Amino acid sequence: MNTQGRNSIATGNGNSMLRGLGPVSNTRPRVVKNVPADPPREAALLGPTNAILQALDHEQFLRLRQFIKRAHLVKDEYIYQQDDEIDLIYFPETAVLSEFQILEDGRTIEVGIIASEGAVGIASAFGSCRAANCTQVCVSGSALAIGRDIFERAVMSDPRLQRSIHAYLNAQVKQLSQRVVCNTFHSVEQRFCSWLLTLHRRSRRQSFTLTHEHVARVLGVHRPSVTCIAQVLRDRELIDYGRARLEIRNMPGLEQIACGCSADQSTLQFVH
Repeated sequence: MNTQGRNSIATGNGNSMLRGLGPVSNTRPRVVKNVPADPPREAALLGPTNAILQALDHEQFLRLRQFIKRAHLVKDEYIYQQDDEIDLIYFPETAVLSEFQILEDGRTIEVGIIASEGAVGIASAFGSCRAANCTQVCVSGSALAIGRDIFERAVMSDPRLQRSIHAYLNAQVKQLSQRVVCNTFHSVEQRFCSWLLTLHRRSRRQSFTLTHEHVARVLGVHRPSVTCIAQVLRDRELIDYGRARLEIRNMPGLEQIACGCSADQSTLQFVH
């Protein structure tokens, strides 16, 4: 990634866009599309819709507003590849992001899902660091981005914001721990249903642009397993799916199959 790419939100194009989790390229491009910031005249009227930024007092938010860019994140675009230097922190508004680990056999598994309750790269607010996971857009939408160094200075000067971020990071650790338990002891069908419920609660949607291949990458299983389970769930009229589309049809029915992990993973509670 070149210096310009590390200091701005790069504009993606058809040739550079990465369409699936696979080998990391040498150039490691970032493909987030830039959307102009709101005009300064309107900034004072706008408050953040991301929970972490809501921990900022109004005056501090206005001071930071000139450094914040609103980006439109497109499904399957990468925010970070594993080991990328974190230079921008992303605060989802309507977008939903997934963090993945790549397994030794080439498969992937989702280790975290982030929406408007959280942020990507937030650990770097306490000091420069690199991305622990690959981060990819799961549901298209908007996010706010700010330079890591700028936000670090804001955090160091605001004890309330420090407490909020510490609480969020603790909640992320809890989510990751729950994922380990879930992946070890629960069936693929249970995990599939739990993941759909979590995605629904984070995105507030019931219909998604999803392929069986994507769900297989999320769950760390082979695609035929997902196809068989999806067929069973469709026969029971719990979901419907077509070409790159999946719709939740019966929420209570999914909840009966899902393990209890979906409730723990869907809402991260932290104080402001």
